[in-house]
Amino acid sequence: MRQEKIINLIVTCFKLCKQREIAKYSSKFSKKTYTQHQLIIIGVLKIYLNQDYRGITDLLAASEDIRTAINLKEIPHFTTIQKFLNRFNPNVFNLLISAAFMQIIGKRKVIDVAIDGTGFTSSYSSRYYVMRVERETTYLSFMKMSLAVDPESKGVIAVKCRKAPSHDNKDFIPLLKRIKRTVKRKIRYVIADKGYDASKNFYYIEKELKAKAIIPVRCYKSSRAGRNTIRKRRPLEPDKYIYGKRNIAETVFSVIKRRFSGDLRSRLTNIKKKEMMLKTFVYNLCILVNKKCIFLIRGFLQSPIVEVLFCSMQEVHEFLGSKGLYLEIW
Repeated sequence: MRQEKIINLIVTCFKLCKQREIAKYSSKFSKKTYTQHQLIIIGVLKIYLNQDYRGITDLLAASEDIRTAINLKEIPHFTTIQKFLNRFNPNVFNLLISAAFMQIIGKRKVIDVAIDGTGFTSSYSSRYYVMRVERETTYLSFMKMSLAVDPESKGVIAVKCRKAPSHDNKDFIPLLKRIKRTVKRKIRYVIADKGYDASKNFYYIEKELKAKAIIPVRCYKSSRAGRNTIRKRRPLEPDKYIYGKRNIAETVFSVIKRRFSGDLRSRLTNIKKKEMMLKTFVYNLCILVNKKCIFLIRGFLQSPIVEVLFCSMQEVHEFLGSKGLYLEIW
């Protein structure tokens, strides 16, 4: 079942690359040994199987089924994957993340957006080394990632990655602009914690997005500071039920770090950003693949096992009602 899930992950990734019309080759002068689609899928498998660059090439050499699914005739050197991620345009990863999210939500026309940020550490150098070096120089080994999450489907809508440290508020409006540009859906609520309480954020949400901001307002002791015209109309504490959906963003961070590791295996900052984007893309791919459940259906007496692919439980009930079969799930 795990091997079949990997094959489904590869097929879904191929379809998304073709849907977004990603060019097979970066240049007409390229060697054309590997397509960009193949290298993207190798990067996806590297994140999904939690491997480093050398480990994923060893795994490809050992697994003939995966090589056949990718249509890989030659095993790439591990530096080929690293150089591909270094030169690849990060905007394409943003397009793939939004394309996977659009398939997750289907025909739903209204979405909510929960925004939060987290940090990723680097496993390239040991933490003991970082601790010793910090006595002489300011070496910072972690990266910052801000996510926009749909609380209903738990899918990632958009991502913004950069080098830390810096305040999360600087990524708030760029994330919303990216959502407006890539996801053609109406936004109902924008949910964030008190750290995103700023006048420009309220103005952008209400004037540009025509949405409602669910952000707690900080209470300043000084009478002159803190509450201008747009913030005076807002309650200090928003609706608890809607604001509680912000916890879904924390859940998504927990799933990504537990499943795909909270450490980054790359050394260069440019590749670290793309590795974080790949983690969120693989997370969306896993949600998309799990939506298409595989059921084994056996007849009442000695009927042979029939493997059927359904997209929803409603299709399962319709099929069972027409055939008079019962369900066994492994």
